[in-house]
Amino acid sequence: MPQVAYDDAALTIWRGSDALLFIDGLSSNKIADMIQGEVRQTVFTTTQAKIVDLATVFHMGDFLAVQSHKSQLERLLQHVTPRILNQEVTIDDVTSRNVFCIEYGVSNLNIGQFESKDGVTHGYVNEKYSFLIASLNIELSENGDLSSFHEWRIENQIPWNGFEVTPANHPLSAGLSQLVHPAKGCYIGQEVLARMISRGRQGKIFVRVENGTVDEKYITTQGENLSLAIMRESIQ
Repeated sequence: MPQVAYDDAALTIWRGSDALLFIDGLSSNKIADMIQGEVRQTVFTTTQAKIVDLATVFHMGDFLAVQSHKSQLERLLQHVTPRILNQEVTIDDVTSRNVFCIEYGVSNLNIGQFESKDGVTHGYVNEKYSFLIASLNIELSENGDLSSFHEWRIENQIPWNGFEVTPANHPLSAGLSQLVHPAKGCYIGQEVLARMISRGRQGKIFVRVENGTVDEKYITTQGENLSLAIMRESIQ
């Protein structure tokens, strides 16, 4: 299956007895019930429910490995660090010690789990793609290219950081509604998202369109024949 380098990936290690509850209280998905060997994605949001970063949490047992994005890491740390207060949580950036890849076009059966093979951690976050993480001394196979990956994303209508997943959007409009847990308690941005869901209106929606059928200002990922877009519900 094709693998492409995930150059914008960042990796932080979260330690402490309160780490799970801390992430749970700041992000959109249910994290508090995770157990060792599980991987789960969640979205950190502002009080206005705008995206701070999309994170992938690996429960390693004694600590949590959180894959996020270099382009948003400073913003993420500025968002969460002041809120640690007296909780037992420490966060260390280990991005420079690791390499990252995306493997796509797969058929994952064990979604929500991860495993290590020959020193490479495979995070099965989606039925159609996985995240691969390894230390610098291990060479990951990069047999794909980004243009083909983004064409594949468009075909499968998969949002991505820097395209649909940006601070300008909220998780629902960015195509991440599956990461907004319907039965979670309070977290930052929860009231805004809950109101959108209860009213059945979220302002903007994530769609796949034929090129030339909508104004280019709505396009988030441009493809050869099809594109991804975020546009107001009233326009559809």
